[in-house]
Amino acid sequence: MKTAQSVRILSRLALLAGLTAIAVPAAAQQVTAETLLDRIQIEDFLTRYYYDLANGQAHELSDYFTEDALLDVDGTVAVGHAEIDALYGAGPSRDGESERPAYPRGHMLLTNPVIEVHGDTAEAHVIWTGVMNDGVGEAPRLYEQGREDTELVKQDGKWLIARRYISSDSGLPDRFDETWEPRGNPLAE
Repeated sequence: MKTAQSVRILSRLALLAGLTAIAVPAAAQQVTAETLLDRIQIEDFLTRYYYDLANGQAHELSDYFTEDALLDVDGTVAVGHAEIDALYGAGPSRDGESERPAYPRGHMLLTNPVIEVHGDTAEAHVIWTGVMNDGVGEAPRLYEQGREDTELVKQDGKWLIARRYISSDSGLPDRFDETWEPRGNPLAE
């Protein structure tokens, strides 16, 4: 009798252990003071990038990239600062231009960041969601969403983008219709 009871108890423990193993998420990167500081710098860097974009400073976005960086926006590829400037429609400096109209005003929300730091290199994966505000009395509306997979390098103590893949999941701008194809994380391929 004790043997049968022991077998049932061991069987239940084995089942519980198996279920627990399934429920435990994959191990995240070990956080140290150094990786934590790098992660904060990278999150701030990515947030500033979209802040500049939302404020009409596309002419400065290539400064976020290494000289030989690759930017792939839904299959439209730019390599190096000049091509990245052209992809973003960057023109001469906007100093002295009249103030932009208050509305409509777009913002980009960056969520679910997964950032792994490996010394002077890192990978950042985020979900982005475009929100448009048509006026202060109007409800905001979502207009696009997708994912970013970015490889970064630290040069002279500053994080820069080496490769960035922007993948739209909805609200694809018409100019990318011909190059868009469904894809996962290009950095993992």
